[in-house]
Amino acid sequence: MELFVSDLDGTLLNKQSEVSQTSRQIINDLIDKGVKFTVATARTHATVIDLLEGLKIEMPIAIMNGVGIFDLKNRKYLEIVDLAKDTTMSVLAVFDSLKLEPMIYGIKDDQLSVYYREINNEVAQDFYLGRCDKPLKTFKQIQDFTPYIQDEQIVNILVFDKLELIEEAYRQIQFIEGVSATYYKTRTEGFGYMELYSANASKANGIKALAKYADFSKIIGFGDNLNDLPMFEQADEAYAPANAVPEIKKIATGVIGHHNEDAIALYLQERYHQNNQ
Repeated sequence: MELFVSDLDGTLLNKQSEVSQTSRQIINDLIDKGVKFTVATARTHATVIDLLEGLKIEMPIAIMNGVGIFDLKNRKYLEIVDLAKDTTMSVLAVFDSLKLEPMIYGIKDDQLSVYYREINNEVAQDFYLGRCDKPLKTFKQIQDFTPYIQDEQIVNILVFDKLELIEEAYRQIQFIEGVSATYYKTRTEGFGYMELYSANASKANGIKALAKYADFSKIIGFGDNLNDLPMFEQADEAYAPANAVPEIKKIATGVIGHHNEDAIALYLQERYHQNNQ
């Protein structure tokens, strides 16, 4: 039995960040025929639930780059890989020394909350405004992170600021055990953002966790960006859409169609027909 695992943005989703009607129909038909299909994404359940509306995915999904294994049907977390309390406090000490204002994602009773003290730049403001009205993700302004860190499972930390400050924070955080950090330049000139997870969280480990919920002998992965590299290394076969970054294409088993042209669904359909001739 083969398990197919797809990234969302730039892979299963089209340019409108949607699963097209064509992809939805094809994938649902294949699931009805017994094909095992799920997703592994950097997104939280707060956005994934709406994005996957109408898809008959029965398996759990891996979200937040493997931080959570989530049951779509019952809307509950089956597994959470959180940051240790002392690790989180060490990260905050670095941010405080550089006067950086992070957003901290906590989970309690399957509710995702994002805590922040202050939004102090335009990049953070744009991020907040684009997400603050999601019913399954509540933003809360607070004065002190400590009570929430102690009371909830901290799964993700984001920070947006001038690139030189982000780079310095990244340099210092490399000395903290138990945390994985990645930073990027933003579209706003001179700014960057960093995201932090537990060092035990990755799409690869998320896929390993999915093994508990389905019987399969082979994993076939789909992805377009650098955060899909761990999944590609874990998969028996891995395919990149035509729009993928060069690093992903280089290690992929093969390059298929463009994400805006139903590439994943059409590949699944073709493979199913080949396997059942």
